Amino acid sequence: MISPSRHSSSRSTATFAAVLIFAATLLASSVGLAQASKISMTVLGFTEDGKRMLVRMDDNQVGLGLRLYDVETGVPLKPWKKYRLIQFERGHEVATVKAAKRRYKIKDNGVEALKTENEKLAFFGVEKGENLVIAATDYKRLGKLMDVPLKRDPETKKIAQATLRSIFWTTDRKHMVLVVNQKIKGQFLFEKDYFHWFEFKPTKIMWVKPDKKEEEEKEDDSWWPW
Repeated sequence: MISPSRHSSSRSTATFAAVLIFAATLLASSVGLAQASKISMTVLGFTEDGKRMLVRMDDNQVGLGLRLYDVETGVPLKPWKKYRLIQFERGHEVATVKAAKRRYKIKDNGVEALKTENEKLAFFGVEKGENLVIAATDYKRLGKLMDVPLKRDPETKKIAQATLRSIFWTTDRKHMVLVVNQKIKGQFLFEKDYFHWFEFKPTKIMWVKPDKKEEEEKEDDSWWPW
């Protein structure tokens, strides 16, 4: 016969074990969420004046959503209550996007390309120190559009890894929105796309002046190996 005290002790032990298992599961779940923070952004079009853009967000923690952004600042329009995040399920995306474009008067679908319209200039990103250099090439020279500052983990102080993921242009090719992906591997993984606006004019490219001796040796040969 089991004594009441021994029965009570066994029940307490079982309860404590169950609590530990629940706590461990909850902790693993929260850690898993922290390690999987990823936000992808895509430009779906611009207003007629090119000052605003409709953005599709894919956040693995929040889900899918649409929001109106200011083109020059690259941040959501305020007040946020008026321009709130429009969440939707994947199966309802087409209808939701169509309604949002009508609501925000998105007239220009824009163009996604890493090259100019005539394909004589191409753009790419190169990490240098604490910046991502947005570079340009005409396949004979190297130039620079701008520097994009890299994020830093506030705790580990590690600098983010960055890539130029895409470029969205207004149809007239006068404005370009660069989508820069930044990834920080600290205590948890954080990855997000950021927007950087540039008013494009070929004269704004800062071309690197070649060394005269090297220029004489290479003559008209392109430095581009592909």
